[in-house]
Amino acid sequence: MKILYITTGCFDKGGISRYCRYQISALRSLYGASNVEALSLLGPDTHAFESPFELAWHGRNGGFLDKAKLSLRALAHAVAARPDAIHIAHVNLGPLAVHLNRMCGARTFLNVYGLEVWSSLSERRLRAMRAIDRVIADCHSTGDYVFGAGMTTSEPDVIWDCVDLERFVPGECAPEILSKYGLPDKRQGFVVLSLGRLAKRAAHKGYDRLIEAIARARRRNSDIRLVIAGHGDDRPRLEQLVERLGLADSVTFPGSISEEDLPDVYRSASLFSLVSDRGEGRGEGIPLTPLEAMSCGTPIIVGNQDGSKEAVLDSDGGIANGYVIDPFDLDEHARLIAELAESPCLRKKMAFRARAVAEHAFGYARFVEQHHVVYSRVYKPV
Repeated sequence: MKILYITTGCFDKGGISRYCRYQISALRSLYGASNVEALSLLGPDTHAFESPFELAWHGRNGGFLDKAKLSLRALAHAVAARPDAIHIAHVNLGPLAVHLNRMCGARTFLNVYGLEVWSSLSERRLRAMRAIDRVIADCHSTGDYVFGAGMTTSEPDVIWDCVDLERFVPGECAPEILSKYGLPDKRQGFVVLSLGRLAKRAAHKGYDRLIEAIARARRRNSDIRLVIAGHGDDRPRLEQLVERLGLADSVTFPGSISEEDLPDVYRSASLFSLVSDRGEGRGEGIPLTPLEAMSCGTPIIVGNQDGSKEAVLDSDGGIANGYVIDPFDLDEHARLIAELAESPCLRKKMAFRARAVAEHAFGYARFVEQHHVVYSRVYKPV
């Protein structure tokens, strides 16, 4: 099978780019690298992945000229190579997929994640979405939403994000990583970690609420520490909130984390927290960071309003891999943090369960197999 894969980007460290990287790799492993032509509107920048990733073409900053070049490159490939499938990694590229389909008759696939589909889609993009042969959602929450809202003519396939289980493994954080990023040592306290874009447009991730919850939890246990890793234009506001609450000695902002150091940073934490809310212009599909934390044996706290809740699976013998809470219930958030800080036996059991859930539901091999199943429903590979 020949596939033309088009994405808005796969070089930045956001969740969609990571999903696209795994997806391109999965399709290459299924159908051969030479049969997957991958194009990206955006190219690498100063905050891109450190590791290279091979594409047939990528733009620079996603401007008008890049968009024109992407369309021309895709059209030329569709006419010359006659791909069997056109896989679009973002709904904004849906109209291009429909046009390419008319040119070469290829079957079409589209990824949906969450925020982009419940935030005022244009009528043109909505029409294109309904014309796609198969829609792939990264979580049931998003899949149910788009189908229930009539955005798709059939129920989407759900393929959860995946984790590299060989890289993200339990263990002790290397001392040099603690020193490099100025991280607190969890052997001397209870460390809560959150990691992601500290951007104003990502306010739904709830870093300010987490800081408030930490302030409340520390009234019960002063050994609790918070690490908020990442970069973005909202960091100054968050730092001001930390100062205002008198938490300057208890909260660390290490900045952007190198890709090679991520597993150790997850291992440095006693608990990972990403409690997002959902609304117009706000919300998550199923974020990758809690999954990576789980794979490293770190329990998680996530919100109940979006796909995040799917990262916490049914408990085994009464022990779950994490907690699902109302994003705005700060007292409950604080209570769970404080209780876990005081329960080393429970932490150990939850850590074991976290890794087990990652292995069972979020491994790369499962991700590849699910793509094989979805593609086989539309086109029987040779």
